[in-house]
Amino acid sequence: MLLDVESLLKDSIYIKEIKTSILDHDRFHYHNAYEIALILKSKGTRIIGDSIENFTEGDLVLLGPNVPHIAYYNNDDSPVKNKKGYIIHAIVIYFNPNWLTQTQLDSNNLAKLKRLLDDAKRGIKITGNTRKKIIKNIVSLRKGIGLERIIIMLHILQLISSSNEYECLASQGYSNSFSQKDINRLDKVYQYIRDNFTEPIRLEDAAYIANMTPTAFCKFFKNKTQKTFSNFVNEIRIGYACKLLWNPDLTISQICYKCGFNNLTNFNKNFKRYTNMTPTVYKISLKH
Repeated sequence: MLLDVESLLKDSIYIKEIKTSILDHDRFHYHNAYEIALILKSKGTRIIGDSIENFTEGDLVLLGPNVPHIAYYNNDDSPVKNKKGYIIHAIVIYFNPNWLTQTQLDSNNLAKLKRLLDDAKRGIKITGNTRKKIIKNIVSLRKGIGLERIIIMLHILQLISSSNEYECLASQGYSNSFSQKDINRLDKVYQYIRDNFTEPIRLEDAAYIANMTPTAFCKFFKNKTQKTFSNFVNEIRIGYACKLLWNPDLTISQICYKCGFNNLTNFNKNFKRYTNMTPTVYKISLKH
């Protein structure tokens, strides 16, 4: 689903701040603009292209135009809200770098910036000191007006492009080959998985939702996400397990079944596959 950032018709930089205790269900979608998303409070799972990762406070990503994405916020049983009552706090910046001509972008002086904008087509996660610097600049960006905002945004892009503290998220061979029909199909399937991953999920049901035969659906899903359907479901479940492991009152066996796995052996096997450690070791690591 294409979501046009209409505010960019009036201003080439648009800033949206999200403060809420409950976020309406998002849709698998893409924009007609670049996007920087900073998570100040919350955690969950995000899908960018064919990448699926957990995120938490401080997560900072840059997306190019037309990169399909969605974020699932796992706050249902969060025991702590801040004083103002919200448990989701994020800042999202949409921009079109139309202050730069193609001739300028093709010049040797802007080679790093051009590479960054190309990398953004796969989605980018920014880390380390670069992330800290950009967060400070985002604060300044929110206060700026007019030309000042453009100058700060260019400085943010310069910081990222000159850094080695970012990584592309979608696979190297990824390109957005999603049609509107593909987006709608995957959105329905993602919604089904999100609403039911703690229960048994059948491939046949997902194929029916996508209005495809199971064989055609398996091929379609693997082609668009670079993952088998069962592996994708298990990644969502393991992401939820990582969240539940913060709860000292839940045993690993309880967490296993709460996440939709039908036996402990299968849970342990998948957990180690996606995190490179056992649930027990992961739980111990949370204390340090």
